[in-house]
Amino acid sequence: QLEVARALGFVEVRQKTGTRRLKYSFAPAIRQSLGYALAMNNDHFRKFAEMRNHLEAAYWHEAVKLLTESDKYELETIITRAWDKIRGTPVQVPHEEHRKLHLTIFNRLDNPFVIGVLEAYWEAYEGVGLNVFAGGYEYLQEVWRYHQVMVESICSGQFEVGYEALVKHTDLLYHRP
Repeated sequence: QLEVARALGFVEVRQKTGTRRLKYSFAPAIRQSLGYALAMNNDHFRKFAEMRNHLEAAYWHEAVKLLTESDKYELETIITRAWDKIRGTPVQVPHEEHRKLHLTIFNRLDNPFVIGVLEAYWEAYEGVGLNVFAGGYEYLQEVWRYHQVMVESICSGQFEVGYEALVKHTDLLYHRP
């Protein structure tokens, strides 16, 4: 029973300090189940990604209204770092920036289930190898142009423009070369 509780992220067990209950997170349960699903059939990732896309779209307006000035500055910094990697020599895939950008946009939601799904998505994204450079330079630039529009719209309060960019950009994964 203790191992199940550990695997689901309910408790932490350490020598000398013992067992302590952790803050609730939905991600470990999803991680376990999704890992099993992907081991059986990698096509499950596409279905999970579709759900994640709908979830981000559904929570966009609520999430962006909760962002602080500090969050907005962090998003702008992420965009700058990503473009530096893309335009650098050699070109680097800004995967960590990609993950951080999306999670930062939704991090103020007070909903552990939404956050858990989004966190599990990014782990699965890496697990199926989508964090490597395979889509071509133009594809990479297009993805980050959408991200830039999303962040600029958040910072200027034009949330509907950012929403449209979010929806268009999530469709890119299905057209990745």
